Amino acid sequence: MLAKKTEGIEKAVDDMGGIAAWEIKYDGMRVQIHKKGSEIRVFTRRLDDVSKQFYDIVELASESISATDCILEGEAVGVDPNTRRPLPFQQLSRRIKRKYDIEELSREIPVTVNLFDILYLDGKSLLDSPFEERRKLLVKSVNPSGSKFAFAEQLISGERKKITRFYDRALSMGHEGLMAKNLKAKYTPGSRVKHMYKLKPEMESLDLVIIGAIWGEGRRASWLGSFILGARDPDTSEFVEVGKVATGLTDENLRKLTEILKPLITNDNVSTVDVRPKIVVEVGYEEIQKSPTYRSGFALRFPRVKQIRDDKGPEDADSVERVARLYELQRK
Repeated sequence: MLAKKTEGIEKAVDDMGGIAAWEIKYDGMRVQIHKKGSEIRVFTRRLDDVSKQFYDIVELASESISATDCILEGEAVGVDPNTRRPLPFQQLSRRIKRKYDIEELSREIPVTVNLFDILYLDGKSLLDSPFEERRKLLVKSVNPSGSKFAFAEQLISGERKKITRFYDRALSMGHEGLMAKNLKAKYTPGSRVKHMYKLKPEMESLDLVIIGAIWGEGRRASWLGSFILGARDPDTSEFVEVGKVATGLTDENLRKLTEILKPLITNDNVSTVDVRPKIVVEVGYEEIQKSPTYRSGFALRFPRVKQIRDDKGPEDADSVERVARLYELQRK
């Protein structure tokens, strides 16, 4: 079950329509923990089995879950072993695909688990049970192991001042923001629901240049469907990659961009194309991360096109230096 994004506490409270559950939004890996007798398995949001890579979660679950047969949901967060501050998801993601030296990396990037839901208990599905009932059953099913295996911190309230203080505290602890959950809502898997919202600060947008594109599929096969974004390197005057974007564009936007970019294609690699840097787009995103993949050294998490900047040329695009400054600001 996925959450919709809401803008600001005022709107979030209005969206909830009164008293709701507010929980810290952790920047980690969504996990489902399946327990049946003595067998425990850990799955990602896409239901990839990562029990081997996260053997430490298996051990914590074995020690802490009192229920015999259950499916729990939570967020695994990487922590700095020295400061105990949360690490960005990108560092935790190194553990997801690791097939060797697993124990060594687990010492470098230990995790805490923050549980927030229970979907199944002792032979009974809880998907149709209201969230407040599921939370009570979750608490009865787990004996927390300090902060390593705990419940997501929660505030039940409809008071804006209390929620604001909780939100500020979550951010000061290094977390992403808050989740707002309707106490009476069912669990709806596979959907982005209207009874759960995520609230996090909006990062400053970036003006970036389209330097490449990927052809669409299906009904969009005749259009360029996603775009490679570049920031200006002031030392070389080149544009270096900071990510790919496909979100935020309507069919009309794709048609228009395809028409504009076709004459600018400098290299056609069948499924992808390189284009002369000319078109500037304003891009919003949730976070800037370090990246060993892109030449800029950075990557945008969940980028989305806000508008095509017809008023700007490539020389007006943001530099890699500005991307680096914003990256440092978000870490403070």
